[in-house]
Amino acid sequence: MPVVPELIGLAGGAVAWEAVDALARPRRWMFGGSRAAIPGRAVVFLLLLGAWLGLFGRFWFALVASLVTLAILVAISNAKRRSLYEPLVFSDFAFILPMLRHPSLFYIERREGLALLGIAALLVAVIAAWVGIEPRSIPVPAQLALLAAEAALLGLAAFALSWPQALTFADPCDPRDTVRRFGLALSLPTAWLRWRAEGRRPLPAPPADRLREDVDAVVVVQSESFMDLRRIGIATALPEFDRLRPRALAHGLLEVPCFGAYTLRPEVAAITGLDAEAQSFDGLHPYLRPWRFAPASLAAALRRQGWRTVFLHPYDETFFRRREAIPALGFERFIGQRDLPDAERSGYYISDAAVAGVIEQELRRAREDGVRLFLVCVTMEAHDPYRPGRVPGQDEPLPQYLHHIGHADAMLARLAAHFDAAAERVLLAFYGDHAPVLKEVDPERERRTDFMILDCGRAAPPAGGEGATPVQWRPEQINRFIRSWLAGSDRAA
Repeated sequence: MPVVPELIGLAGGAVAWEAVDALARPRRWMFGGSRAAIPGRAVVFLLLLGAWLGLFGRFWFALVASLVTLAILVAISNAKRRSLYEPLVFSDFAFILPMLRHPSLFYIERREGLALLGIAALLVAVIAAWVGIEPRSIPVPAQLALLAAEAALLGLAAFALSWPQALTFADPCDPRDTVRRFGLALSLPTAWLRWRAEGRRPLPAPPADRLREDVDAVVVVQSESFMDLRRIGIATALPEFDRLRPRALAHGLLEVPCFGAYTLRPEVAAITGLDAEAQSFDGLHPYLRPWRFAPASLAAALRRQGWRTVFLHPYDETFFRRREAIPALGFERFIGQRDLPDAERSGYYISDAAVAGVIEQELRRAREDGVRLFLVCVTMEAHDPYRPGRVPGQDEPLPQYLHHIGHADAMLARLAAHFDAAAERVLLAFYGDHAPVLKEVDPERERRTDFMILDCGRAAPPAGGEGATPVQWRPEQINRFIRSWLAGSDRAA
């Protein structure tokens, strides 16, 4: 095939690749950010070009297809960042099947879904037409050799070698800065390769402690989108949260690793006590490899000591791969949506009141059976989307959210009152998983949630004075507090 036009096209394609990648937000200048990342982005461009060339054997098609592939990824990343304050990360590709099963959770309604199908059909038609028009640039044996070489490189990098930190152009604790420094095209594959390499070592586990005997249960409630909007000037009625605050062992603000989604991130931090640095790239989607978190799981530790361990989430148990992950973390029972066919609903999801009733039943059964209970509940009632028709008489998102968050407030009070009356001693931890996706909530300004830990039950010591000083924690610190409390400390930092 002629060489000079292709070389010119290759050079122009490399510049266009850099320009498209620079459009990913947060923006950087072309050839900006980390100097070391520039040759890395060029290598990714060449590898993707080689893959398209190996598949179709046509150079100009492969060149354009590579740029279009990156443009699609950049568009998806920017759309995600507008909604969730985070660019595309490698683990997001695991959400393709859940997105098809639950499109509304990904803000894809019928109209958007039909538009995406139309775009996909158009791309297929363009590919077929282009391949039929452009003559073959390389013979079939060369195509096969190129594909084999790329597959061998990928297999070597992913399975045979331990991908080095120095060649990982991504920061698992700050995806936004990752794109600004290294670009989207380079961060996605190198983060995946580093994630593969990290799977060869176990995550740290805390030492086992002796447990106090004067406790019936520990109940952890991760409340969907629970956030006190009064911090940003929006009137929010949380009378029960305010009333219970003086008796709390700990309360304050929670710095969560997500905004508007990724419930599983604070969830696994509260279950294991592992911080973002310890989780590394597994922290982006902990349930892709839940077995790595199992040694650190409080559920697993308590189950080994004879506790009953229950996970309650009133939604599809396959979402976020929880059906595989929750047993791996040491929970012996998973109560999901299919176990609650007649549960009351509020809006689109099973209500917080119904969930509170299930928690009360589980505590009663545990006491009747003479076992101690560790129960983690992840609620759903306040989950978006907020749209007309969800709450009768309230069609705007903010009033709908406040309606549901009021039910969460009532759930907290109901549980505390029930534990006070029905048990000797129960530790109740209650916190928001992330801020809600509302136009009134600017993640640049505020995205912390609220939490409270209560010592409940007939044998619980009375609260004294004005209560605990407000603190700012991360979800893993709730886990560490619980472990410390179980080891005998009524006040833990």
